Amino acid sequence: MMRILAVLLLLAAGACGFKPSNVIELSSVETPFRVSAMDPFSGLADNIERALSRAGVRIADAGEPANAISITKEIIDRSPLSLDSNAQVTEYTLRYHVVYSLVDAAGNTLIDNQIVELRREYSFDVNTSAGSPAEEELLKREMQAEMIRAILRRTSIVLQSQAK
Repeated sequence: MMRILAVLLLLAAGACGFKPSNVIELSSVETPFRVSAMDPFSGLADNIERALSRAGVRIADAGEPANAISITKEIIDRSPLSLDSNAQVTEYTLRYHVVYSLVDAAGNTLIDNQIVELRREYSFDVNTSAGSPAEEELLKREMQAEMIRAILRRTSIVLQSQAK
């Protein structure tokens, strides 16, 4: 009985046009994509390519004309947000700053040096500092996933407006 109810709810959600917020619609884009980053050790470009593939977009072969996303700057930094009575940091702010551009297969600039910046605040307890580095890494991964969604959402909007 519960399975039938769950299936009916899924069908009803799909029928009304519901789509999860983390799904980027790019499957109608026929031109393949290429993603590059100035920093060869950044995982952002690889993760954007994976997200494009999951969205139904083909990744371009070497030398093939393609839409190109270029990550020209990627900075993750941490700064103190607040101090306790002993002047020890109790909260930090993580800032993830990315500058990227989008060029179509014909070489036309569609997005020029767009800045996307995310910020997160988190507590830091010097007495239990073993968990704080793990929390910071988790926040960095979550911020990168959000950054990818933001870049692909903007890319999708620009490409859809070009198609009209």
